[in-house]
Amino acid sequence: MLQYQSRRHRRLMDESEQALVDASQSESSHESRISSQILTDSKIHGIWESRHARMLLPVAEHRKTTHQIIQLRILSTTLVHGRAFIEYIRDHEIRGDERERLFACHFSLMDYRNAILAAHRQYMLSVSSKVSTDHLIDLMYDPSSHRLLQQYGRLYRQYFELTSVMATSDDPFTRCAVAPLAQSARNQLRRLLHKLRTEPPDSRCSELERQATLAQSGRYPVLNYLLV
Repeated sequence: MLQYQSRRHRRLMDESEQALVDASQSESSHESRISSQILTDSKIHGIWESRHARMLLPVAEHRKTTHQIIQLRILSTTLVHGRAFIEYIRDHEIRGDERERLFACHFSLMDYRNAILAAHRQYMLSVSSKVSTDHLIDLMYDPSSHRLLQQYGRLYRQYFELTSVMATSDDPFTRCAVAPLAQSARNQLRRLLHKLRTEPPDSRCSELERQATLAQSGRYPVLNYLLV
């Protein structure tokens, strides 16, 4: 059984689990399907629970709402990274030799079959943790976090695409042309990450425990993230 470090840690995990339950019943077929798989497969659920609990520890260690939200933002950026590989393959329909080269670049110590399984599991865990983390940010009401994280997600996808082209292209001229674009995107990511760490949350944000209690009582005062 998972051991929680504090009552706050347990509350964060309870809300995270509830977010998966709600998502599994939502109309978003993609998140619904992944959330359902996490909840119904005891092995993958155990992995998700242990991993997500570790990621939430820095959030649980803080008492102040502002610091909790900053830690949730930082966590969300790592989840962007965890989804980028599969999203790139899916969105650009990478197949054949190019796909194998891409897997070799990112999973060089694994054979191709195991690399596919590892990438898929990483993607599922990142999507499901994103569902939960988005819910926690909504619950505490900080729209500025979502705005900044959406910007970060778009920019990181561009950066990942550029670095993937550099890693898999056989054309040295292409690699040379893409390199400064990738460096520029990387610099922008650093500046945006600094903003995520330092920009204050919305002045109307509320503490997690109060909002969670209101949500459970049916008097949800801010956003219903499944309906808006």
